[in-house]
Order: sequence, then structure tokens, then C-alpha cells
Amino acid sequence: MVGTILLLTNASASAAAYLDSLRALSQRAHVSALVVDLDDMSPIAELNPDQRLTPASVSKLFAVSAALEQFGPDHRFVTRFASRGPVAGTTLNGDLVFVGGGDPALDNADIWSLIGRLRGRGITHVTGNLVVDDGLFGAVPCLTKDRCDAEEKAWHAYSAPLSSAGSNFATVHASVYGGRSAGEPARVVLNPANVSGYTLDNRVDTASAGARATLTAWRTYDNGTSTLHLRGSLPAGGGPYEVHRAVTGPATETARILAAMLADMGVQIDGNIRVETNAGSGADMLARIESDTLAEQLIPLMAYSNNYMADTLTLDLAADSQYNRPLTLPLASQALEALADRAMRETYPTHATSGPGPIFDSGSGLAVSNKLSARDLVALLGYMYRQNALFPALYGSMPVPLSAPSRTLKQGNFDWLTRLTAKTGTLTEPVTVRALAGYFRKADGGFGAFAFVINGTSSNPSLTYRQTVTAYQTDMEAILSDY
Repeated sequence: MVGTILLLTNASASAAAYLDSLRALSQRAHVSALVVDLDDMSPIAELNPDQRLTPASVSKLFAVSAALEQFGPDHRFVTRFASRGPVAGTTLNGDLVFVGGGDPALDNADIWSLIGRLRGRGITHVTGNLVVDDGLFGAVPCLTKDRCDAEEKAWHAYSAPLSSAGSNFATVHASVYGGRSAGEPARVVLNPANVSGYTLDNRVDTASAGARATLTAWRTYDNGTSTLHLRGSLPAGGGPYEVHRAVTGPATETARILAAMLADMGVQIDGNIRVETNAGSGADMLARIESDTLAEQLIPLMAYSNNYMADTLTLDLAADSQYNRPLTLPLASQALEALADRAMRETYPTHATSGPGPIFDSGSGLAVSNKLSARDLVALLGYMYRQNALFPALYGSMPVPLSAPSRTLKQGNFDWLTRLTAKTGTLTEPVTVRALAGYFRKADGGFGAFAFVINGTSSNPSLTYRQTVTAYQTDMEAILSDY
């Protein structure tokens, strides 16, 4: 008993010795922080560890962990073509049905592969319609302001809508090339080039070779047609400059892409294109493709903090559990709340209560109503660390600062750059949110876990990079120097 008391006393003293920068920040912002040694879950440093705040994209740690636990790292999503009607020779006498399988990473290359397999069956003529089946999720409502606003006007890709039959992360992709000489208009090519449903408002001109490129793009939707607006100036001969903007209807977008690619591959569709629910039920399979493994998909999801992928995975969990359709993100996110409860009960049983727990309304963290504490995050990291079959996939999906695409992590000392794997989180409205959570390697080869969540307040809503990122980085570097 004496030894146990001494251990706790030492741990408490140690936990108070760090986080000076975050402690100072907590005088003007909400801060929840916890750093632990995963060998025995002893605290290294803590500050308001149980205060639940808006976590932004560190919510994705729960989405990917829940997917790993439910599906396993080797799971592959299946996308297929089915027929409503008999095949005679090279002709399908009926409808060709594209059945979306909830693949978070389905893209044009995958669609080309699927059409290639259809052509491999010898089919070149469809007398009926091209039907896209989005029934796995049903029609998913937007709910969050960013996604709802993007239906009419999209300035970014992060607010893309959701569908089990979505493709290309529910974004329209255009490549923009500068003209051959100054004064010429820039050239814009959609991918695929002959996709329907778009008009181009291109007012990008060409400057001299070597000039600085400026490019602004947004998509609007009106009366059934999307317009991609482009402004700026590109150097002569420059490009391609890639533009990705959220689409209005992901299943309809996939239908248009399919129609364009089928035509390119010499498959004639006599009927119309349409979106239906459960059109593939009972239909005969014609061709199928499998995605990369879940473990492989998690790497770009985490590196680029892909909201579409994370929320699609969250909906996949609900679909696999046979939730009633149409699915909503808050309903599907109950699986993440259940995981948070399990993780807390196994990692911190004395902190698990029957009272209010973490709140999830999305797996991506795009919903500002998500609420997590540093202890919630560290409990999950400790729980997954002890899942021998799952931890390698989670750990391997998280960026190391030295090689991370995000510049947020790239500045720091050598320990910071090489001994962490971490997920960032950032929001700017209605208050600044900065978060970081992940694992670190101790000098003795063991593992630790950390979580920092910072929110602005109603009286001080906007926080700078130096106040937030620099603060948690400075404090973490001090811990790394001692551990």
C-alpha cells in the first residue's frame, strides 16, 4: 500500500511539472491536455484532462478505430455492376445498375477498372437505363452548416456530401493549364473531360512564363446545372493546376461520370441515367471490384484529414449493423460513442460513469457539436494500443511530423519531428479549435500517448497559431527531452 501511495504521489508531482505554455494559455482559452506513459497509464502531464471541448478532426481517431474493430484491417469494400434484364450476346436487354458499396476511396481509376470488367464480359450495348443504387445508406441529409451551404456554393472539398455510391470523395476535379503565350485564356479540362451537368465560367488568363500563379475556384448549383467558376492568372505553359470542389449530389455525380466513361469505353446506353434506392436488390451481378484494404485506405484518410472518407466509414459502420435507412451521421456516430465508453471503462475504470459521455455527431469532426476531453482521447489511444491485431494499422496510419503533408507539424526539433505519430484538428468557426493527439516513442523504446484540445471562448474566440500550436509543441518537446 505504501508503494502504491508513493507511486501516485510521484505521478501527481510529475504531472504538474510540464505544460507551462498550455497552462498560461488556459487563462484566456479552454484547454484540456493529458500525456501518459502507456506501460502503466501513469500521467506524465495533465491540465483539465476531463473537460470536454470541440475536438475537430482528432474525432477521426474514433472513426478509424471503430472501423478497424468492426471490419478488421484487411476488409475491402465491394463495388459492382448488376443487370436488371437478360444478357444476349453483347447486349444487356434491361437496366445496367451500379451498386455503391460505401467505398470511401472509390475514384475514376476504380470506375475505369469496373467498366473494363464489364467490357470483359463482352457487353457493349444496354437497351435500358443506367441506374446508380445508393441504397446502402439511403439519401444522407447534410445536417452540418458547411455541407448544407456547399449544396448551393462550394469553395472547398472538405464539405463534400455523402453517399454509398459517391466517387472521387464527392468532388468535381478540373485541371487548369496556362495558355501557350501571355494574353491567351487558360484551358480547363474536367476529369473525365466529357462529364455532363457542368458549365465552365473560366476567366483565368495567361501571364508571362515564370509569373506567379493565382487561381480561385468555386462551384455553384442552379436549376439542375453546376457551374465551375475560375478566376486568376497562370504563367504561360504552366500547369496543370488541380482544382477539387464539393459536388451537389454525389450519387448523381457518379452516374454522370459512369455515363461519360461508358461512352468512352464503347458501351452504348439507350435509356436515361438515374439514381434509385435498392435497384440492385436481386439483380444478377455482371462485374465487381474490391477496394484497397481498410488499413491502406486509412493512411491517406489520416494524412489529409479527409472528411468524406471518415464520415463514409462512420456510415459504413451503421449500414453493417443494419441500422434503419436512410442513415444520418448522428445516428451512425452512436458507434463511436459506444467505442469511447468501452475505451474509458477498460483504460480508466474509475473515470467511467453513467453520466453524460462524449458526444459525436460526425466521425470527421466537421460537426462542432462533437465534444471530447483529453482523457477520452488518451483512453482510446491506450485501448487501441492493447489491441494487438489492430494497433499496427492505427499506428501506421498516423503521420510522423517529418513526413506529414500538413505544415502544422513540420516545424520543431528532431525529437518532435521523428518520435511522434499524430492527428491534428483545426476549426476556425465559431471559435478557434486546435487539437493534437497521438503516440510518442520514449527513449527506452516504450510508448506514450498524448492529447491536447484547445478552444477559443465567447469573449476570446480567435486564437493565433503561436498561442495554440506553438504552445502544445513547446510543452511536448519539453516532455520528449525527459522521456
